[in-house]
Amino acid sequence: MKSLVVCFLLFSSSIAFASASKSKVIELKVTENGFEPNAIDVEPGTSVTLKVTRETDATCATAIQIPSKNLKRDLPLNRSVSIELGKLEKGEIRFACGMDMLSGKILVH
Repeated sequence: MKSLVVCFLLFSSSIAFASASKSKVIELKVTENGFEPNAIDVEPGTSVTLKVTRETDATCATAIQIPSKNLKRDLPLNRSVSIELGKLEKGEIRFACGMDMLSGKILVH
């Protein structure tokens, strides 16, 4: 009987652990050099939130667009903007300024 209880407890805790989703907040800055970092690695199934802060006026990146997610957000100077991307599947998520001149990517692998 004891072994049955132990097995149940181990099985229950492994289900709870497996159902706990991974999440990641990624700090992204817009500087005179563009998006920093401009390449980000993430594991598949991770729920991602971008926190984007534009730190300069000397850039065309006053907005960020993420075409595959149909998102576009203004980036006010020196204010953090949170963008929820949800769980990401294997592949590449590209982001760019509103004019598509400065860009970066999230590599999900």
